[in-house]
Amino acid sequence: MTAPLSVLLVDDEPPARSRLGRMLARLAGVTVVGEAQSGVEALEKIAELRPDLVFLDVQMPELDGLSVAAQLGPGGPKVIFATAYDEHALRAFDLAAVDYLVKPIARERLEVAIERARARLTPAAADARAVQAHVGQRAPRMAVKVGARYVVFETARIDAVLAQDDYAAILVDGKELLSDESLDRLAERLDPDAFVRVHRSAIVNVGRIVELEHESDRKYLAVLGNAARTKVPIARDRLDDVKRRLGVL
Repeated sequence: MTAPLSVLLVDDEPPARSRLGRMLARLAGVTVVGEAQSGVEALEKIAELRPDLVFLDVQMPELDGLSVAAQLGPGGPKVIFATAYDEHALRAFDLAAVDYLVKPIARERLEVAIERARARLTPAAADARAVQAHVGQRAPRMAVKVGARYVVFETARIDAVLAQDDYAAILVDGKELLSDESLDRLAERLDPDAFVRVHRSAIVNVGRIVELEHESDRKYLAVLGNAARTKVPIARDRLDDVKRRLGVL
């Protein structure tokens, strides 16, 4: 029985994505689950769709394919580069790429690459990836659209995420970036070991809390170690969890 593969296509040229998609549609057990036209969008789609395999172009706007592959880590999808340039092959294999295809891609060469990907996705490897997904494999980077551009940053640099009307305000590097994603959706993209929900309208990076300010009774504020010394209210029903995460007795 042919092992099924879910595939994401990443290329900034629609004709190239269409041609590759048609070729893959002829192969048994291969399902194209999505497409992306930039490196930033690729990271977002990978986090959302969790494909088994990603076909990556090298030269793309905002974030190139090599940079995308470098962000995926051992728990991420397998990568096959599909590009018009052959000079990046060495770097690609340094990033543990399954294969490196030079356009125009021949059908026989594509079939070989797919079988190599299947060989890497053994049952044991698939089980390991399923466990990682279950406990919350999170992308280490996040992209937020600001006007006509995307701002890309490591999630570890986030101080807090605060609900603000119909948006979520992400406090990062002394800036406030507005995202139209819900707080719940953003929470799914953050490492639960590094971030704590202190209130229904606030998520805080545990490592950025420098003080718990006692106001009255069991009312506390989490004081963050940023330049603004941001203070975030802690809900009473979440206080014990916050204290436990901070090692406060």
